[in-house]
Amino acid sequence: MVLVTSEQMREFDKRTISTLRVPGIVLMDHAGKALAEAALAKRPRCVVALCGKGNNGGDGWVAARWLRHQGVNQVQVVSTVDVSELTGDARTAATSAIAAGVPHQVYAPGQPLPPADVYLDAILGTGAARPLSGQLADLVSALEAVVAASGAWVIAADVPTGVNATTGEVAGPAVRAQQTIAMAAQKLGTAITPGCLYAGDVVVADVGIGIEPSAELAAFTTAADVRAALPHRGPQTHKGTYGRVGVLVGEMTGAAVLAGLGAARAGAGLVMLAGEERVQGAPLEFVQRLFRDDMASVFAQSQALVIGPGLGDGGGLPERTARNLLAHWEKPGVLDADGLRLLRQNGALQRLPEGQWVLTPHPKECAALLETSTEAVQARRLEAATRLARETGGVVILKGYRSIIAHPDGRVRVNATGNAALATAGTGDVLAGIVGGLLAQGADSFLAACAGAFLHGAAGELAGERLTLVSTLASDVVDAIPDAIGKAFHADLEEQ
Repeated sequence: MVLVTSEQMREFDKRTISTLRVPGIVLMDHAGKALAEAALAKRPRCVVALCGKGNNGGDGWVAARWLRHQGVNQVQVVSTVDVSELTGDARTAATSAIAAGVPHQVYAPGQPLPPADVYLDAILGTGAARPLSGQLADLVSALEAVVAASGAWVIAADVPTGVNATTGEVAGPAVRAQQTIAMAAQKLGTAITPGCLYAGDVVVADVGIGIEPSAELAAFTTAADVRAALPHRGPQTHKGTYGRVGVLVGEMTGAAVLAGLGAARAGAGLVMLAGEERVQGAPLEFVQRLFRDDMASVFAQSQALVIGPGLGDGGGLPERTARNLLAHWEKPGVLDADGLRLLRQNGALQRLPEGQWVLTPHPKECAALLETSTEAVQARRLEAATRLARETGGVVILKGYRSIIAHPDGRVRVNATGNAALATAGTGDVLAGIVGGLLAQGADSFLAACAGAFLHGAAGELAGERLTLVSTLASDVVDAIPDAIGKAFHADLEEQ
């Protein structure tokens, strides 16, 4: 599913009106009807539409008229402005609703909202970017109060008021909806945090605006990414066909083992652990190599590297080796955990060959690299991920709920798999290994990052279902990877 920014949506809307000659009021009528149908599905006795002065408010006026037409007699509009102040299609929509018998009132700060089973949030649309204040902030607070007291359902038109439709940022008061009806395409800001936490269930409504998927548009990762990243396994193939992953072993050997297991379960033909000493208890299937100073010969046969899991910050030969590899390695690689720390040298971010490395920071690591706070990263996750990708040249997986995958060329994907089962030590190491395993099999860095994030999240969900969100361990996520792969390929059969 594609995800559009407010600017992209504006262009699609403009093209439909100017090039295809579809009147704006027709598109508004379709949008309002979709909003009304969502409300009707709740079988309401009373609906209140909260309408702003723009086209989003016009959608709310149309919805009120449609609801009245469908027999919901207790429907009314609470507007932020008098009808005389409306212009264009929004005024036409309001005039038609009033002619159909829809009662209305202008909201005055401090007054409670009329009781309802369903409230329609059509206050502000995709173009709003500033924090709410004054009357609008008060209206949102009034809605929050009445919903808390009554348990009423809130449906947002396109994007909840107060949520930035492009970045997902919530800089002040915002509507918390149980459902958002996205017109033509889901807005990127409702797919990523924190915006997605306010949007509830997002349903895309076809309102007559054609949107073709393209590389310029963001999108969700899908099972198709997993299928594309895994090569067909023919009868005459062997372990060399599916690549060799080298994992640099540092101070915490367990992390390196988890990364290796992730790579192996993701299909890598061979996993090699390379460190100063042998790792006790490592899987029998892993090759172990010891190195002192001859790093190049140890990793020469690897198709992909994983650097960082368990590396530690004590310096020494593992860290020197990691720095050397970052400077001279010419094949794909994954940089995670303590390996990310090596990117900032002498107060500046190191520039990597574009698209060669996949970086997998959690918010605190991303904040350290960008020299900002974790809170700032979490408030503007899209900005943080795209900036880090642009400044380092790496493909970035900014981990967390709704992980963001950003390419330095501007491409963005959002991963919707995963849950709280992944909130345990070592799961990030597993992700790094999965991505490394996909890189070793020939997937390019962006595809490997997208497929790896999807597969990792899906495995976490499956492990959580079996063991509960409380008791899942990183090794359980590893064990669930085969089922997650099988599920991804089963989805292919369902789509045919």
